Amino acid sequence: MNAVYIRLALYIASTLLGMIPASFAGWVSYNAGTHLLSVNVEGLLTAIVAAIAVSGGVFAKWGVK
Repeated sequence: MNAVYIRLALYIASTLLGMIPASFAGWVSYNAGTHLLSVNVEGLLTAIVAAIAVSGGVFAKWGVK
């Protein structure tokens, strides 16, 4: 598999990875009964910071040659 595809997949997955700490903290929740996804502002900021950190790590590893 080409490294470019791996990088693209990691960039896309970084947003989902960023939601993991927020969901464990209770800032992101999903109610299956009402099909409602609730996102708190703190959870959104946590997800953004974590996604930037993961994307930065991917870029530091493979972004420069």
